[in-house]
Amino acid sequence: MILDFNDIAEKLSEIKRNLNTPERTVPPAPEKVKSIDDEVADELNDPRNQEQTEDAQFITKCYKYLKKLGYIDSQYQFSEQFLNKNKYYYGMILCEQRHPSIDSVHNLIRNIADLNDGLTKRLYLDRLYEEGQSILTKRLLKYL
Repeated sequence: MILDFNDIAEKLSEIKRNLNTPERTVPPAPEKVKSIDDEVADELNDPRNQEQTEDAQFITKCYKYLKKLGYIDSQYQFSEQFLNKNKYYYGMILCEQRHPSIDSVHNLIRNIADLNDGLTKRLYLDRLYEEGQSILTKRLLKYL
């Protein structure tokens, strides 16, 4: 089908008329997609998490990241697979506002280091590993 100049001009004017009609609505701008960092930061800024100690906040942060990245589905699974404790351990830390044991922080760091997935996930996990090493070092230095 070959269009001549008049056909093209007519199609353009039709399009222009459609654009100028009052019934036309502009679709809303898409919402900004939050990154995993933003989502976890929002959850950590919750007032309920402000009273936690630094190491408990770290464990909570790891839990949130690992859940967002799809490694775990529940606190029970996190306690058993990443902290190497019984399934109620993470919940107990939260409810009783206790310091997690040095052993559990060490297990968490070691288990995060053992994960080997795609590059994006690895970047998140490397940051968590480094932060965990820092917290573990601080805790151990208190005993010297």
